[in-house]
Amino acid sequence: MTKHLNTLWQVVNAASTVADFARQSQTFTFSVPAAATVYLRAEQADVRIVRWALPKVDVFIQLQAAFGWRVATDQDADGVYVVAKRRMVVGKLSKASFTLSVPHDAYLILKLEDSNIVLTDVDGTLHVPPRDAQGQLALPGTTTK
Repeated sequence: MTKHLNTLWQVVNAASTVADFARQSQTFTFSVPAAATVYLRAEQADVRIVRWALPKVDVFIQLQAAFGWRVATDQDADGVYVVAKRRMVVGKLSKASFTLSVPHDAYLILKLEDSNIVLTDVDGTLHVPPRDAQGQLALPGTTTK
Protein backbone atom coordinates (compact mmCIF):
# COMPACT_ATOMS: atom_id res chain seq x y z
CA MET A 1 0.00 0.00 0.00
CA THR A 2 2.79 2.46 0.94
CA LYS A 3 4.75 1.57 -2.19
CA HIS A 4 1.67 2.21 -4.33
CA LEU A 5 1.12 5.61 -2.66
CA ASN A 6 4.78 6.56 -3.18
CA THR A 7 4.56 5.66 -6.87
CA LEU A 8 1.34 7.64 -7.23
CA TRP A 9 2.95 10.62 -5.47
CA GLN A 10 5.93 10.49 -7.87
CA VAL A 11 3.60 10.48 -10.86
CA VAL A 12 1.71 13.50 -9.50
CA ASN A 13 4.98 15.38 -8.89
CA ALA A 14 6.24 14.60 -12.40
CA ALA A 15 2.97 15.78 -13.97
CA SER A 16 3.10 18.96 -11.91
CA THR A 17 6.67 19.66 -13.03
CA VAL A 18 5.72 19.20 -16.69
CA ALA A 19 2.73 21.55 -16.27
CA ASP A 20 4.89 24.19 -14.57
CA PHE A 21 7.46 23.89 -17.36
CA ALA A 22 4.77 24.42 -19.99
CA ARG A 23 3.23 27.42 -18.19
CA GLN A 24 4.95 30.79 -18.42
CA SER A 25 4.06 34.13 -16.86
CA GLN A 26 5.45 37.53 -17.79
CA THR A 27 4.73 41.05 -16.58
CA PHE A 28 5.52 44.12 -18.65
CA THR A 29 5.37 47.60 -17.11
CA PHE A 30 5.20 50.82 -19.11
CA SER A 31 5.17 54.38 -17.79
CA VAL A 32 2.65 56.35 -19.83
CA PRO A 33 1.61 59.98 -20.26
CA ALA A 34 -1.95 61.11 -19.58
CA ALA A 35 -4.60 59.78 -21.96
CA ALA A 36 -2.36 57.13 -23.52
CA THR A 37 -3.71 54.48 -25.87
CA VAL A 38 -3.42 50.80 -24.99
CA TYR A 39 -3.73 48.36 -27.90
CA LEU A 40 -4.11 44.61 -27.46
CA ARG A 41 -4.45 42.08 -30.24
CA ALA A 42 -5.02 38.47 -29.23
CA GLU A 43 -6.91 35.39 -30.30
CA GLN A 44 -8.63 32.74 -28.21
CA ALA A 45 -7.56 34.39 -24.97
CA ASP A 46 -9.04 35.45 -21.67
CA VAL A 47 -8.61 39.20 -21.18
CA ARG A 48 -9.17 41.16 -17.98
CA ILE A 49 -9.06 44.96 -17.91
CA VAL A 50 -8.46 46.73 -14.61
CA ARG A 51 -8.52 50.54 -14.30
CA TRP A 52 -6.32 52.27 -11.73
CA ALA A 53 -5.00 55.73 -10.81
CA LEU A 54 -1.33 55.01 -11.53
CA PRO A 55 0.38 56.58 -14.59
CA LYS A 56 1.54 53.23 -15.90
CA VAL A 57 0.31 50.18 -17.78
CA ASP A 58 0.98 46.72 -16.40
CA VAL A 59 0.47 43.78 -18.73
CA PHE A 60 0.43 40.41 -17.01
CA ILE A 61 0.50 37.50 -19.48
CA GLN A 62 0.07 33.89 -18.54
CA LEU A 63 0.69 31.37 -21.30
CA GLN A 64 -0.01 27.69 -21.09
CA ALA A 65 2.14 25.79 -23.57
CA ALA A 66 4.09 29.00 -24.12
CA PHE A 67 5.98 27.49 -27.05
CA GLY A 68 2.75 27.89 -29.03
CA TRP A 69 2.76 31.71 -28.82
CA ARG A 70 4.63 34.68 -30.20
CA VAL A 71 4.23 37.81 -28.06
CA ALA A 72 5.50 41.28 -28.89
CA THR A 73 5.23 44.52 -26.93
CA ASP A 74 6.15 48.06 -27.87
CA GLN A 75 5.68 51.60 -26.66
CA ASP A 76 5.84 54.99 -28.33
CA ALA A 77 4.73 58.53 -27.46
CA ASP A 78 1.09 57.63 -28.09
CA GLY A 79 0.76 54.42 -26.13
CA VAL A 80 1.47 50.78 -25.46
CA TYR A 81 1.01 47.92 -27.92
CA VAL A 82 0.71 44.22 -27.15
CA VAL A 83 0.26 41.56 -29.83
CA ALA A 84 -0.03 37.85 -29.11
CA LYS A 85 -0.26 35.42 -31.99
CA ARG A 86 -0.58 31.69 -31.91
CA ARG A 87 1.99 29.69 -33.83
CA MET A 88 0.60 27.43 -36.52
CA VAL A 89 -0.14 23.86 -35.44
CA VAL A 90 1.40 23.93 -31.92
CA GLY A 91 -0.55 27.10 -31.03
CA LYS A 92 -3.78 25.14 -31.08
CA LEU A 93 -2.60 23.33 -27.94
CA SER A 94 -2.00 26.49 -25.94
CA LYS A 95 -4.06 28.98 -23.95
CA ALA A 96 -3.40 32.54 -22.82
CA SER A 97 -4.74 35.01 -20.32
CA PHE A 98 -3.97 38.72 -20.16
CA THR A 99 -4.57 41.15 -17.33
CA LEU A 100 -4.10 44.78 -18.36
CA SER A 101 -3.97 47.34 -15.56
CA VAL A 102 -4.42 50.71 -17.22
CA PRO A 103 -4.90 54.33 -16.06
CA HIS A 104 -8.47 55.58 -15.74
CA ASP A 105 -7.92 57.96 -18.69
CA ALA A 106 -6.39 55.35 -21.04
CA TYR A 107 -8.06 54.77 -24.38
CA LEU A 108 -8.39 51.06 -25.14
CA ILE A 109 -8.26 49.38 -28.54
CA LEU A 110 -8.88 45.65 -28.30
CA LYS A 111 -8.72 43.52 -31.43
CA LEU A 112 -9.84 40.12 -30.21
CA GLU A 113 -10.77 36.89 -31.95
CA ASP A 114 -12.74 34.17 -30.15
CA SER A 115 -11.79 35.67 -26.79
CA ASN A 116 -13.37 36.38 -23.43
CA ILE A 117 -13.18 39.78 -21.77
CA VAL A 118 -13.80 40.96 -18.22
CA LEU A 119 -14.04 44.66 -17.38
CA THR A 120 -13.65 45.51 -13.72
CA ASP A 121 -14.92 48.58 -11.86
CA VAL A 122 -17.40 49.60 -14.54
CA ASP A 123 -19.68 52.52 -13.68
CA GLY A 124 -22.25 53.64 -16.20
CA THR A 125 -24.08 52.07 -19.10
CA LEU A 126 -22.45 49.69 -21.52
CA HIS A 127 -24.25 49.07 -24.81
CA VAL A 128 -23.58 45.70 -26.40
CA PRO A 129 -25.46 45.14 -29.68
CA PRO A 130 -26.35 41.71 -31.07
CA ARG A 131 -24.05 39.95 -33.49
CA ASP A 132 -24.35 40.87 -37.16
CA ALA A 133 -25.31 38.50 -40.00
CA GLN A 134 -21.75 37.12 -40.14
CA GLY A 135 -21.78 36.36 -36.41
CA GLN A 136 -19.44 39.23 -35.55
CA LEU A 137 -19.92 41.46 -32.54
CA ALA A 138 -19.52 45.11 -33.52
CA LEU A 139 -19.64 47.55 -30.63
CA PRO A 140 -20.25 51.24 -31.39
CA GLY A 141 -17.04 52.79 -32.67
CA THR A 142 -15.56 49.42 -33.65
CA THR A 143 -14.95 47.51 -36.82
CA THR A 144 -14.85 43.81 -37.58
CA LYS A 145 -11.99 42.06 -39.31
